[in-house]
Amino acid sequence: MAEPSVPVKKAARTFDLQAMMNQARLGAQERSNIDWTNEIEKTKEENELRITEMKIKADEASKKIQSSTNNNNINDGDDDDDFGPSIDLATAPTNDNEDTSSDDEDEDTSKPVEEDNDRLDDDEQPFFPLTHEIDLKHGTKSVSCLTIDSNGERLISGGFDYELKMWDFPTMDKTLKYYRAISPCESHQLRSIEFSPGSDMLLIASGSCQAKVISRDGKNMYECVRGDMYLIDMQKTKGHVSTLNRACWNPKDLNEFMTCSDDGTVRLWSLIRRTEHASCIKTKSEQGKKTSTTTCTYNTYHTHVTQNEYLITAGCDDGSIQIWDRRRPFVNVTFISRHAHEPENSITSLCWSYDGRNLASRSTDHTLKLWDIRNFKKSLSEYNDLHNRFSMTNVTFSPDDRFLITGTSTRKKTNDNINDSTNVGAIYFFNRNNLAQPEGQIQVSDAASVVKTLWHPKLNQIMCTTSNGIIKIFYDTIRSKQGALLFANREERQKKANDFFINMNIINPHALPLYRQDRVRNLSVIRMKNREDPVKSKRPDLPVSGAGSGGRIGVHGGTLSSYIVKNIALQKPPAQKEDSRAILLSYQEKCEQEPYWVAPAYSKTQPQAIFQSSTQDTNQKKEDDDDDDDIVPLWKKQKT
Repeated sequence: MAEPSVPVKKAARTFDLQAMMNQARLGAQERSNIDWTNEIEKTKEENELRITEMKIKADEASKKIQSSTNNNNINDGDDDDDFGPSIDLATAPTNDNEDTSSDDEDEDTSKPVEEDNDRLDDDEQPFFPLTHEIDLKHGTKSVSCLTIDSNGERLISGGFDYELKMWDFPTMDKTLKYYRAISPCESHQLRSIEFSPGSDMLLIASGSCQAKVISRDGKNMYECVRGDMYLIDMQKTKGHVSTLNRACWNPKDLNEFMTCSDDGTVRLWSLIRRTEHASCIKTKSEQGKKTSTTTCTYNTYHTHVTQNEYLITAGCDDGSIQIWDRRRPFVNVTFISRHAHEPENSITSLCWSYDGRNLASRSTDHTLKLWDIRNFKKSLSEYNDLHNRFSMTNVTFSPDDRFLITGTSTRKKTNDNINDSTNVGAIYFFNRNNLAQPEGQIQVSDAASVVKTLWHPKLNQIMCTTSNGIIKIFYDTIRSKQGALLFANREERQKKANDFFINMNIINPHALPLYRQDRVRNLSVIRMKNREDPVKSKRPDLPVSGAGSGGRIGVHGGTLSSYIVKNIALQKPPAQKEDSRAILLSYQEKCEQEPYWVAPAYSKTQPQAIFQSSTQDTNQKKEDDDDDDDIVPLWKKQKT
């Protein structure tokens, strides 16, 4: 039998720190003695070899490309009008289908060509999403503002009823109720509303002189400073002093926006700078006087024409269009068309095309014009007989930049035009290349004018506002996306039992006084008790008698007028004024007999003073004698 092994105790391992330090020191010395020059030379040689290999491959690829282009040029030499790969190359037979005949190949290749031609013809034809429409009821007055976010989920409208209403498309149904209504500018008409480029803020220009920035849900975030109306130079004021006409965001700088006003200025603002404007531009007439600025717009969201990226455009009340370059001082105008529209007719809208080449203008002279700033003296094309009597009527480009749309106003009905079929509110569509004839039109209302128009690029839906408080949305069920399609056929949500909260009264006669509830009594009894309570009945304060109490002053002197009347009534009549001269002369004899101060020093040299006896004696003497040599008193007759 083997004896059990005795457990061996493990000894702790010991380390010689001094030896470890010496070993590390020797290793560092060896590494420092290594010659790194050889390794650097090796890496250089490897990099040079890689570069040469890459050059050889690039030369071979360029030779292959040149040879292929030469072959194509030889094959295409017969038909100069053809372009692209030849039909034979595009439909070359493979090993799998070598047995197919050449006639079948020709028939197969001809079919896609015809289909492509049909597609091109369809694209060239104008298409407008006008198959269906929906009416949103904003109110009874004119709707002057309209904007929608970039995603097409929330529509904002504002009008002459001072209200701003939000329409949330994802949550709407057939009832067509708005999401929220606010009055951001109190009792001022809303003239311009625009979403920020990030769709998180709203810029509002109203009939006041202060623009506002609110959040997406209506919370106040920024308000412009009011200017000093008593200063003549508008450059010295910190803000506008007259009614605002237009406000728009800078599409590139999310913290900057621009406003224009009737005070003849265009001002640039920054959300970071709250005390005053960032820049001020003054618009002047042909005579050098200030003229009201009716509209303004940026051109920085157009990226195709780089020289037009920094332009600020403004339309004035004298019919002129003025453009400034931000890279230069705003003292002088960069481009100007002094007689763009008829004088004394304000320009209601300016809109740049998406490619940044052309500018469209709409005015109260009932015209629509298209401009090119390279030849700004004369318009490219124009169309007349577009009646406009609203200062907010705008013009917009289509998403594909091929068409322009604008609304028309109704004329005042008289005996001459009461049966005129053209006296209606309509939307006109124009081809950008030629405004001589409209591509089409659609009647919106018989008796109301079209004020604002909008063509959303993502939704492909046309929206417009009218002067009778209606917002119309035109769409196509096939080519339009989301927007009105979300709620057009959505049924109204049925209310469930959980939506109602019923306050049930639990009657427990044996409950403790702390948890006992009052019994519901008759409504007439509750009203009688509330009528006796001065707080709940809101009883007016009784008149105070006496000196007053509780911070209220008595009846006499409660107001400023009563206080003044009280003091006048209680004031004693002033005593008869005394004659100060007579009082001083009463001390004459005493001073002559007992001089005290200066008189003794001049007693011998001082001449004898002769004083007038009194004013009463002279007045009597004047009445008796009418001679001019009488002594006249040295002061006016005192009032009694």
